[in-house]
Amino acid sequence: MLTLTLFSVITRCLGFLYKIYITKIMSTTDLGIYNLTTSIYMVLITIVGSSIPLTISKITAKNITLHTENETKYSVTTSMIFMTFVSLLISLITILLRPLFIKLISNNIGYELILYLLPSVIFTAIYSQIRGYLWGLENYFAVSIVEFVEQILRIALCLLFVHLNIFTSNIISIGLALSIACGLSTLLGIYLYYKNHGNFAYKKGYLKPIIDSALPLTGVRIFSSLLQPIISIILPLSLVKIGYSQNMALSELGIIMGMSLPLLSIPNTIIGALCMILIPRISNASDYTKINVQIRYYIKFTLTCIFIFLPVFITLGIPICEYIFDNTIAGHYLKLSSWIILPMGLAQISSSILNALNQEIKSFIYYIISSIILILFVLFATPRIGIIAMSYGLGISNSILFILNAMKIKKITKIKLHLTSNIIAFLLILLPTLLLDNFVFNIFNKLTTNIIAIIVTAIISIMTYTTLIFVFNILDRHGIKIYLKQFTKKYSTTK
Repeated sequence: MLTLTLFSVITRCLGFLYKIYITKIMSTTDLGIYNLTTSIYMVLITIVGSSIPLTISKITAKNITLHTENETKYSVTTSMIFMTFVSLLISLITILLRPLFIKLISNNIGYELILYLLPSVIFTAIYSQIRGYLWGLENYFAVSIVEFVEQILRIALCLLFVHLNIFTSNIISIGLALSIACGLSTLLGIYLYYKNHGNFAYKKGYLKPIIDSALPLTGVRIFSSLLQPIISIILPLSLVKIGYSQNMALSELGIIMGMSLPLLSIPNTIIGALCMILIPRISNASDYTKINVQIRYYIKFTLTCIFIFLPVFITLGIPICEYIFDNTIAGHYLKLSSWIILPMGLAQISSSILNALNQEIKSFIYYIISSIILILFVLFATPRIGIIAMSYGLGISNSILFILNAMKIKKITKIKLHLTSNIIAFLLILLPTLLLDNFVFNIFNKLTTNIIAIIVTAIISIMTYTTLIFVFNILDRHGIKIYLKQFTKKYSTTK
């Protein structure tokens, strides 16, 4: 897990720096168009590659347990053929429905971006099966390497295209860079697939079990990806109704979705790495006693990640956004929205646990409920409180999603999460950390530059909170050592 987390953090950090670069080469209005367009693109990516890796990973892990590893190649090949066909069909439909897409985006450049991104949809359909296979083998190093290489190529190519001024719009440079990077990283994935004893062979009868397993989760992911463009359309329209111009509304959308929310998603990077490990491990657990031990650790680890970042966002939200984006409004949104990382993180980890317990349909239903609540909140709250309704709606809907997930997990496993006492313990050490953060930042901001004050305060905040966690024994040090040793041993054998 340590290797996976490290690579995930580095990859996401590069991705975050890339997003900062994007904000520098586009206006806030263009950023709004970009976010609206990519939200539609993510629907296409979700269809071809969201749930398949989970399904293939579970099949791979199950075959290893049953000593029927030879069966895995049939599942991988069948799934790859089917999803490649689906990706080609989606690409054709996107081209044929050009007028509809232009109407949705209200911009020709946005549609051109989707066209340049279509090859990445096909490459994603191919690589998803390989990712699932490597995931099921628990070879997280290989998965992380592919994603890391893709991120590096994506950034390098975009910088090259923008520097050479090849296209009339930088938005197109971003799209083409991603498609080429996806193609090259897919080739690397195929190489690693063969290196890890993978093979391709077709045999009838393997498609239906894959579809049956993947369909509920695909429904969740598609609904999730559809949610973003729906919100991206509703928010500007709601703002226009209360007096904003179209450009001002898109600018607000660009600020909150292109600046504030990406910062708030940083803790989900580490939690996402945990989720990747979680599904095959819980799926392979022999009894609920072992499952419950793992679930309690996953929840506590998730809370640790969230509360380490929370004081940083609260204290440094405004100066961070002023320095990175040169935008004070984004900083205010970040500070006001910082609390939502708690329900978002808990919803993410609990949904993965539920999927690992083979409760994909329930997970789908719960997600639909929470999404409807988000849409309704944004519809009715935006005219009253503005664009911040997006953040608050995410916090409320994810809180409800976590509650529903937790109730179902408890019913299945009879587990006692002790969540309230854990959150109270984390909150108690949050208060002194916040006081120290404010004191440190005010001192260093007067004596040094803004960026040095931000870095020093963030480091002291993380170190202080981590120290207090261990001093008060909120996170068991011995348990972490044992856990890391297990993953280090697994990593050394898979590498």
